[in-house]
Amino acid sequence: MSKLLTAAIVLAVIVYAVLLSSLAGTYLPSKGNFALEITVLVLALISFFASFLSIKQTWYDVNTAYTDRELIIGKLKRILAFFSLGLNIVNIILVFAYVLIVVI
Repeated sequence: MSKLLTAAIVLAVIVYAVLLSSLAGTYLPSKGNFALEITVLVLALISFFASFLSIKQTWYDVNTAYTDRELIIGKLKRILAFFSLGLNIVNIILVFAYVLIVVI
C-alpha cells in the first residue's frame, strides 16, 4: 500500500478516536484547553486532505495500470481511499459537534 494511503487511513482513525472520546466525556475535563482544541481541528484538516490526495493518487494509479494485477490492486486501493474519505466526512460532522459541545 502506498505511504500516503496508509497515512490517510491512520490519521482518519486517530482523529475519529480522539473526537469520539472527547465527545463521550474522556477529555471533557480539559474544556477550555485551547491547544488541544486547535490540535484536534488541525489533525482533522490534515486527515481530510491526506485522504483526498490519496484518492487522486489511486485514481492515477488505476488509469496508468498496465497489467490486470496492477488494475485490481489499484481498484482495491481506491476502495480503501474512499473508505478513508468517508471516515473523514464522519470526522467533519464530529468536528462540528466537538466545536458546538466542547469548545463553546
